[in-house]
Amino acid sequence: MKPVREGKGRLLYLVGAAGCGKSALIREFVRDLTNASVITASEFAAQLAESSDKKELAEFQLRFRAISVFCCEDIHSISGRPQTQQQLLAAIEELLGHGNDVVVSSTQMPGQLATYLPKLVNRFRGGTILSIKLPSSEGRLLLLRHFAQQTKVSIPREALSLLAESVKVSPRELAGLITQLAERRGLIKRETIEELLRLDYSTHKIAPLRVTKAVAAEFGVTLTALRSSTRSQALVLPRQAAMWLCRKLCGTPLIQLGDFFERQHSSVLHAVRRHEERLKVDATLRLRMAQIELSITRSAAVEKG
Repeated sequence: MKPVREGKGRLLYLVGAAGCGKSALIREFVRDLTNASVITASEFAAQLAESSDKKELAEFQLRFRAISVFCCEDIHSISGRPQTQQQLLAAIEELLGHGNDVVVSSTQMPGQLATYLPKLVNRFRGGTILSIKLPSSEGRLLLLRHFAQQTKVSIPREALSLLAESVKVSPRELAGLITQLAERRGLIKRETIEELLRLDYSTHKIAPLRVTKAVAAEFGVTLTALRSSTRSQALVLPRQAAMWLCRKLCGTPLIQLGDFFERQHSSVLHAVRRHEERLKVDATLRLRMAQIELSITRSAAVEKG
């Protein structure tokens, strides 16, 4: 990363298609840092709105002064939101002005960010811009080895090579494949990989539509409303519950869930995290979600039987 100005903090702008590995790269970058913050732009906007409602905007702004490295993912998701952009710009300027570093990611180059504050776009342009692409077969092999070592699962080189050559997916999905293999008992051999590759990952035993219908019925809202762009407060909890349960039961990647709910995958990630926070403190909600899950899995088992 190059300094924006001498003596100031540095800004790195990661750009690439959704799922190409920007998030994984950011998390690897901050893994050993004790004073780093990683947040999506959607989460930043949500926290800003919450602080504004509580009249705690000054406290919100102070949060970023003690951060050594601030990472904000999916900048493109706050298009057309000037107040959020202004606060983000203020936070970035504060950090860079005190010699701290900033990492942002987007699916678009700075010049492609329509309806954005010119000062914010210029700040992005002034940093180091790094384009991220989906890994090649050699890159996938290296990633698979890395994920296998992290998961402490022993997979022969021949089997990993077969997997790397056969699946042209994102680092996130490669990590998911290794997790699946780690859950199997016994030695992972070439035959195990061949069996795994015969599975159709585009279809799942439980589809997001089934889950969303069940959640909509439980919360007394319509399926159309749940998947719409409406930001009604009455839809926040059931929509986040549906996204969380889809993520748990369907195994659907965030990008595909974003398409299903007509949202950015970063918005789905934010919804899932928010719902997990609620579940930690709300026993009634945990019971409610368990009942929905049980109903869905039972009906799926009956159909399979």
